[in-house]
Amino acid sequence: MTHSNNNSVLKGIALLSGVALLAKVISAAYRIPYQNLSGDLGFYVYQQVYPLYGIIMVLAMYGFPVVLSKERAELLAGGKVEEAKKMMSLFFYGLLLFSVVSWVALFAFAEVIAFMMGDGRLETPIRAMSHVVLLLPFLSVGRGFHQGEGDLIPTAVSHVAEQFIRVLFILGFTYLFVELGFNAYTIGTGAAYGSVFGGIVGILLLLILTKARWIRELVHPRHLNFFSMMKSNLALMKQSVFICLTALILVLFQLIDAFSVVRLLQWSGTLELVAFEAKGVFDRSQPLLQLGTIITTTLALALVPMLTKAIMEGNTERAQHYQHLSYRLAILVGGAATVGLFVIIEPTNHFLYTDAAGTNVLRVMSLAILFSSLFTTISAVLQGYNFTYIPAIAVVLGVFVKLGSNVILISFFGTLGAAWSTVIAASVMVVFLLLAFHKKKELHLGSYRSYVPIIMVLAVMGMVTFLWKSGFTYLVSGDSRGLSAFIALSSAGVGGLIVAVCLFTMPIFTEEEWSNISKLNQIRVRLKKWLQYLKEHGGKR
Repeated sequence: MTHSNNNSVLKGIALLSGVALLAKVISAAYRIPYQNLSGDLGFYVYQQVYPLYGIIMVLAMYGFPVVLSKERAELLAGGKVEEAKKMMSLFFYGLLLFSVVSWVALFAFAEVIAFMMGDGRLETPIRAMSHVVLLLPFLSVGRGFHQGEGDLIPTAVSHVAEQFIRVLFILGFTYLFVELGFNAYTIGTGAAYGSVFGGIVGILLLLILTKARWIRELVHPRHLNFFSMMKSNLALMKQSVFICLTALILVLFQLIDAFSVVRLLQWSGTLELVAFEAKGVFDRSQPLLQLGTIITTTLALALVPMLTKAIMEGNTERAQHYQHLSYRLAILVGGAATVGLFVIIEPTNHFLYTDAAGTNVLRVMSLAILFSSLFTTISAVLQGYNFTYIPAIAVVLGVFVKLGSNVILISFFGTLGAAWSTVIAASVMVVFLLLAFHKKKELHLGSYRSYVPIIMVLAVMGMVTFLWKSGFTYLVSGDSRGLSAFIALSSAGVGGLIVAVCLFTMPIFTEEEWSNISKLNQIRVRLKKWLQYLKEHGGKR
């Protein structure tokens, strides 16, 4: 590969990473205005069917294309062009068969699925969302084909366009249906179709950007062996699911909640409509959990490529350094998001969701930000050491713990029990990863003293933020949404300022470590220059 090709691939990877981050933020943030438009009942309906979309899109972005591109790139590197073409075709037709069968099952058994969820009126929204399954082979193979050639631009552009169009359709349909006076289930059905239209736009863009080359290169099914197709596809699908299990964990937790929360509330004697709205209030926590985890892992995971490189070069000491730094960064940023949200959750809830219903539930769920961030970070580090199966086992364990905890806790504590079950499951997964890593004799947490300054920063931040919020609430009376917005945003600003001041004045990271945390270090350097400028000009006056 030439130097210019190398640069092109690196730029493509950088673009894909940035686009993935943007798409995640869009995917989390749009649900706040959606709840504002549709209310808690409308939000409940959408969140019941959302996990189906979430699972398909994770597979279509992080699972199938990654495995397909890797297999295709290896075959092309060996000069096996025809084998690469056949492999891609087998994968496409196999996925198409899987998608059609899955769609038929979901469409036909939508009534049964709705009954299992405890709400028969969910049948129509489930049927609407089931169509998204049919997009899976086109999105997966279209992206994987070109990623295998080092061209990541089509994947990046189609992914972010898909999310933008999807959100526009969802919010547009929701606004229109609310204005027309439609019920929550019709609004949820419209939102589900918005997700389907977004996926269709993603496919159309893939076809336009690539001039449909991947479609034209498909081998006719008559020239392929069906049994060979089934065997090779099962292996590729297994690898794909294995790779993206970590990315699926929050969606899987939402899927468990979709099938268990309402049912368990009803069995414990809660009235039907009250149970539906309680689930909608509980679901307010999902965007906050997603956004908090995204912010943390974006910073912590930036170190993983350097760690992987150090491992490949056999530089154990350097790899341990990056591993230790990743954990500290995840605890600092994830802890700050958790502590900050825990303190200001009441005004934040009112500001974002029109009232303060379910504040205690959201406060408990904020604890999951730290654990889910640590889980994602440790999983990435384990994959750097080539222990990819350990996070997969942790996910399976987490799913069972979440399900079991839901059954036990919801019966006694309602949706607060569902929140605690998420925190318990996430913490169990983190403990499992640490124990498994320790058993492999590769875990390097570093000195315990290196975590003390971080804990001190979080404690100071929490205390000052609490005093600011409490003082302002005491001095200014009222319960307007605007006041809640000011209290929430100003408290978050004060907390962020405290963390920034502590970061730049306390010996939390060494100069060498700062140079490894490029994104935070850029902010630090600019702040230092700004402070120096103020000092110089202030002194002249």
